[in-house]
Amino acid sequence: MALDFLSRLSLPDYGAALAAGVLLGTALAFWVGRRSGLSASVVLDGALAAAIGGLLLGRLVYVAAHLAYFREQPMAALAFWQGGLSAPGVVVGGVVGAGILACIRRRAPGLLWDALAPGAAVVLIAAYLGCLRAGCACGRETWPDDGLLWVFSADLPDLYGLRAPRVAVPVLGMGWGAVMLALTLWAARRGWATGGATARVAPMWLALYGLGEFALGFLRRDAPPLVSGLSALQWAGLGIMAAAVALGLLKIDRRRLPGDRL
Repeated sequence: MALDFLSRLSLPDYGAALAAGVLLGTALAFWVGRRSGLSASVVLDGALAAAIGGLLLGRLVYVAAHLAYFREQPMAALAFWQGGLSAPGVVVGGVVGAGILACIRRRAPGLLWDALAPGAAVVLIAAYLGCLRAGCACGRETWPDDGLLWVFSADLPDLYGLRAPRVAVPVLGMGWGAVMLALTLWAARRGWATGGATARVAPMWLALYGLGEFALGFLRRDAPPLVSGLSALQWAGLGIMAAAVALGLLKIDRRRLPGDRL
């Protein structure tokens, strides 16, 4: 197991990793937004709206997926700080929240989405880092004769704290998040060169995220097959990829709207 050294590291807990990722992601969004002509207040409001929207929809989807439990414990549905969010729900809620804020502030939604996308990749990397210790996004158990899967395995816990050699899905997710970060920054730079009106950073981010959910779903233990051999997370990933393609084809003006308030 080439990644077994991870079991000997002092890893951050999920909350600390995610908090650091949100701070770093917001700082990156400020920088990208400034290069795109967005004020700091618009970016900050957009980041807060995305966080609130992601939290609300992510929790709602999680509760709906575990409705049998929450029917018996209805007050537990509000205790989001104890854990329990749907990652695709967080993504969709974040997009909707930032889009609503952009319309309220009379900004083109595409411009704000593009500014937030690289920072969202940082948050994704941080979330996967936290999962190494928390046991979320845990991979399937592996054996020495599993070839390449064994190479990318480590002695990691699942959500119940049970440790076993398993595919280090969080590490693969962090690597994919790094690819997303690099590509979205590259796309953002192309947008600056064309005045910001032709960038497609956010659709690219969504497509890459959906692809990651789909591909990594084959290696996860906590995402059992649901329909046609695919898990709910994989179907959600395919849906997000389709939405990203549709969003990329739309003629969304990413420049300032008339009467824009900075």
